[in-house]
Amino acid sequence: MSTRDRERWNEKYASVELHRIVEPDDWLVEALQVIETTTTTSNRRALDVACGLGHNAVWLARQGWTTDGVDISTTGLERARQSAAANGVHVGWTEADLDNWSPRPNEYDVVIVFRFLDRQTVPRVVQTALRPMGWLVYETFSSAQCKRPDNHIRNPDFTLAEGEFSTFFPQFDVVAQREDVLADRTVERFLGRLRASGKA
Repeated sequence: MSTRDRERWNEKYASVELHRIVEPDDWLVEALQVIETTTTTSNRRALDVACGLGHNAVWLARQGWTTDGVDISTTGLERARQSAAANGVHVGWTEADLDNWSPRPNEYDVVIVFRFLDRQTVPRVVQTALRPMGWLVYETFSSAQCKRPDNHIRNPDFTLAEGEFSTFFPQFDVVAQREDVLADRTVERFLGRLRASGKA
């Protein structure tokens, strides 16, 4: 990413009302129901990659997860801190350009990524961050998004083809992978678990 990217996201996030950013994405709620039947560690740790305004990270913290969020936007993280405080939870926030940032290795039981796609950076960050048998929850725009009359994505490179997730994460056992058509967008969704060996 670049300074221009940071400025663009800062401008976007500055216009969002705080009360609108506290509800989680539906896919996270659905995925967590599966994850919590298998995750037994008492100190459950989660990382929200490209967390933006932090609504998913705050929600995870409300569910009792020890949660961190990383994003390039100063403004987004300021709003995220406000949201966490308003919800009475603590989240560890990090401002960083993901191109030049790496998480602590084997630190997290769950990594989540929503509406962010970088085919080089995200697999590296996820693979580093997760513990063996850790979970990845991912949702981003489908290539079918570009066919919608309400489409706002100008570059189709920022969308995924159906089933493309598996090519990025061969070290994962796929629990769910599907395209969903929502009221305001069409998305690819992925839920997978890193193999104990960490190998494809």
